[in-house]
Amino acid sequence: MRPLEGIRVLDFSHALAGPLCTYHLALMGADVVKVEKPGVGDDLRLYTEHSGLPGMSAPFVAANAGKRSIALDLKSPLGREAARRLAEKADVVVENFRPDVAAKLGIDWATIKTINPKAVYCSVTGFGRTGPLRDWTAYDHIVQAMSGVMWLNGEPDQGPLKVGLPFSDTFSGYVAAFAIVNALFQRTRTQQGQFIDVGMLDATLMLLSQGIAVYGMSGQTPIRTGNRGYRLIATADTYEARDGYVSIGANHQHQYEAMCRALGLEHILHDPKFAGHAERLANNDELRALLADTFLTFDAEDVEQRLSKVGVPVAKVRTIPEIVTHPHVIERGTFVRAHVPGLAADLTLTGAGFKFEHDGPLNEASVPRVGQHTDEILREIGLELPNDTPGRVQ
Repeated sequence: MRPLEGIRVLDFSHALAGPLCTYHLALMGADVVKVEKPGVGDDLRLYTEHSGLPGMSAPFVAANAGKRSIALDLKSPLGREAARRLAEKADVVVENFRPDVAAKLGIDWATIKTINPKAVYCSVTGFGRTGPLRDWTAYDHIVQAMSGVMWLNGEPDQGPLKVGLPFSDTFSGYVAAFAIVNALFQRTRTQQGQFIDVGMLDATLMLLSQGIAVYGMSGQTPIRTGNRGYRLIATADTYEARDGYVSIGANHQHQYEAMCRALGLEHILHDPKFAGHAERLANNDELRALLADTFLTFDAEDVEQRLSKVGVPVAKVRTIPEIVTHPHVIERGTFVRAHVPGLAADLTLTGAGFKFEHDGPLNEASVPRVGQHTDEILREIGLELPNDTPGRVQ
């Protein structure tokens, strides 16, 4: 029995942060009912057409596998009645509308708790439900800019740089899922529901915990480190190899010495300029130039093999195609096999990010078409569709 088996999630969310939250709940066995607009569905279905399949964009697929889809017009009497009945039976309700939109649709926390006081209600917004920025509209890159992530990312001598993928959306979804699971556990003891307010800005700031602590203790603004490790030393940096790039992490004396021997640099072990951490830091530029020349004589995977054998942290800088086919992640079952309507072969999606000894996260799931499960879900709550609206509720 999976951890959330038997838990019903009513998902009014769209775009990324909310759907990624409920995707993780679905992986743990929850029955996630995704409410979509009749006909068009979630706007993210049409965001990009990487697959060439109408209504099945790659970003949508990545955030909505494992769910059931019901098409409801929440502005119509029948749609509102269906939403009310679904809420009565839900353990969890998730939405990521702008503030006050849920209230206009009759699915806000004040309304839901009157019909289902044990529901766990999670609202995901850009800046949270309180504070001066509560009404601001947010996208992922806007939150990256506001939070300080964009300022800290990139090379020291260049301008701020956005993280390449929807960093804030993705982590906010994970934070929301974590909050929901905690609220469900709390409910087992209190028998009461809970309202959860997740702001993407708040969630993203969690990822800046080290920089915020540095600022708090030193009063200094953290600087961009580029591809260097957090200690800003030449032996924990990223270098160009003969056929790509490699990142190393020889932070400690024994790691430094092992690295030198593995790369044929035994002669610098006796150089007083590089004898210890303080000396290497004082001569950082010279050491970095020496290492840069050395790495250009090796292939990246050769460096991986040499350094990993002697216990030095190391990784070739890989592309997404290289990592998703890596024997390690394949053996561990890191990914989820997704069945996408219209695709001949299963798609690889990210999984839960952890493993259980037994009854753990799902390792395969299907992506629903808009309103695919409308009829069966309505029957479960005792409603029937009008004859002239097959497959959806108006």
